[in-house]
Amino acid sequence: MTKAAYQPDKDEYGYPTQPDTRRQLRNTAVRSSKRILLASISLSMSLLGLYLRLRRIGNRGPALKPLTFYPHRILVLRMDLIGDLVLSLTVVRLLKKTYPEAEIDLLALPASAKVITADPDIHEIITYDPNIWRRPQALLRSANWRGVRALRQRLKERNYDLAVSVFGPWAALLALLSGAQRRLGFGQESYPGLMTDNVAGRHWDPRDHIHEVDYCLRLAEAAGATPAPQDRIPVLYVSEQTAAEVEQILAQNAIPTTGPLIACHVSSNNGQSKRWPIPYWARLCDRLIREEGATIIFTGAPDDQPLISQIMTRMQEEEQAFNLAGKTSLTQLAGLLQRVDLLLTGDSGPMHIAAAVGTELIAIHGPTDPALSGPVSPKAIVLKDDIWCSPCYKAQGLPADCRFFTTQCMKNMTPERVLSAIRTRTTLTKQNRSNVAQPITAGDVLREDVKLIVKGEADE
Repeated sequence: MTKAAYQPDKDEYGYPTQPDTRRQLRNTAVRSSKRILLASISLSMSLLGLYLRLRRIGNRGPALKPLTFYPHRILVLRMDLIGDLVLSLTVVRLLKKTYPEAEIDLLALPASAKVITADPDIHEIITYDPNIWRRPQALLRSANWRGVRALRQRLKERNYDLAVSVFGPWAALLALLSGAQRRLGFGQESYPGLMTDNVAGRHWDPRDHIHEVDYCLRLAEAAGATPAPQDRIPVLYVSEQTAAEVEQILAQNAIPTTGPLIACHVSSNNGQSKRWPIPYWARLCDRLIREEGATIIFTGAPDDQPLISQIMTRMQEEEQAFNLAGKTSLTQLAGLLQRVDLLLTGDSGPMHIAAAVGTELIAIHGPTDPALSGPVSPKAIVLKDDIWCSPCYKAQGLPADCRFFTTQCMKNMTPERVLSAIRTRTTLTKQNRSNVAQPITAGDVLREDVKLIVKGEADE
């Protein structure tokens, strides 16, 4: 069996079982080799950073404040998955409010950037995938080096006054590659010396225990912004054209829209243990169809088809469930999530999309901590169990899979508990939403912007 074809065995709930000794040894070897490679890269980049720091001695620029700093172009860099990119839109929003005359570009992964194409505050979206360099043989491919040169040329042509590295060493390296006069980011996340303006701290410091959007606000504040409470809420825009395309998709698939439309996103990236159990999905969807008159829409990528098929096979009311996985673009998915009345999901990218377009949602959390990366919206409800070992995910590049291979935290969140939360905490009534998501005003936002329900509370 090839590496690409390897799939771990799964239990009846859809969770991976414990790997055999051979697979454990291979995983240990891969992690060790990655640590050695990263240490080598860190050493060479630190030497480059030292050289850059020596060159900057006695050459500090003006303070990054609206009264002293007048940028024409700003580059925001976030080289992460969809959910992280959506949360990072808070930086774009604040920078545009602080420097309204500046053109703000965004550099992101090609697969993630498609979700923000309708954003009025972004002048230009630039994409690049640094993951092509994850294997040593990538260094020998001339196409990879040509891609880097083309990206460097494009960035330098924009002549950025400021580059904001939102997270991680790759964003910091690309900020340096951009040739921006000022480079701002968390110094401890970058390689020493690459940033001209270091922000104290780093993401997910155990001593902080703060949410991702608050890290984003720290960066925006260091760039001269003055965040307000409502600036914690990410806002994602959907164009009128995309909204019309969504209506066409619903019609073409003969999806009824007279009753409650409930989207179910059953998959997730970076760890199968973030998924709710397969039999639970089937049981809950059946009850929502029978007892609430709901229409169920399964969302996802083409690769999610087998997972959704397993759920629909277990359902008794599958005629009122529709599978749109792989049938929508990422922008259309955002439009669909804005169109539905409720999203049910685990910790996933669509969870953040739904929150940012203003849709009610229920997010079921287990191995990941919603206080660090959960949905940020007054319309979001987070369900989690109070099992002793949850959350266990450490956000260090490893999949969010259960170390005990039981994923009991997700199994404890039964369909009855989720159904109770739906009935008592959401409206399920069809709302008249505009085609374009509107920013939430200050009067609508509470600092406690996410409701959290632990085990038992949903049954009150």
